[in-house]
Amino acid sequence: MKKVLSILGSLIISTACYAEQKTYLLEFAENPPFTLTENGKPGGVAVNIMAKLFEKAKMPYKLEAAPLARGMADAKARDTTCVFPVQRAQSNEADYAWISPIFITTSGLFVHPESKEQFVALVDAKKLKIGALRGSGDAEYLKSFGYNVEEANAQEQNLEKLLSKRIDIWATDVLSAKYFVQKSNNKARAPKEALAFRRSLGSLACNVKMPKADVAKLQNSLDAMIKDGTLEKLTTVNP
Repeated sequence: MKKVLSILGSLIISTACYAEQKTYLLEFAENPPFTLTENGKPGGVAVNIMAKLFEKAKMPYKLEAAPLARGMADAKARDTTCVFPVQRAQSNEADYAWISPIFITTSGLFVHPESKEQFVALVDAKKLKIGALRGSGDAEYLKSFGYNVEEANAQEQNLEKLLSKRIDIWATDVLSAKYFVQKSNNKARAPKEALAFRRSLGSLACNVKMPKADVAKLQNSLDAMIKDGTLEKLTTVNP
């Protein structure tokens, strides 16, 4: 009888622990090659990293595509929601619980292939219209210094605006720009990189109420992935 009670007790404890496991909603914006949706399924470098990270941490999750600005608002408001990849910066540091760095990105200013504009420093773009992804670290960074920023919900929109000369500059990370240029398969219409202006940490931003134990579990798993070379393999991008 004692043995039966012991087994039942173990089952109850096991079930209770499983029930307490939170399933995190991971929201991501379409931003190839980091995040994209192919045939209705999430993919891309950052999505692969999230899958490996949560698998290693043994934490349940689900993925959902959403505009970056909405994802960041959701992660602020809902205690089981995260958004990625987010450019971690001083301006948003206190708003989220962070697991980082997923990768390091370099942001650049890209101009029309026929443009004669030359930039020695970022201030040279002060009077020009700059297109950037809505809610991105690049957009917030440039706006904080008073630059004329026109935001779009998708990188394709910014590229098209640049090529049709509706904006003067496209501000984005270098890998994203290269991805879209190669995808278009038209070198004659490829934007030119005019200036690299900042480096930032691509990160997972979660609600500040995420249990510290979960934050630690994810960060420790990420640190292990960095140490054993897993992250480097996953972030090798060949657009």
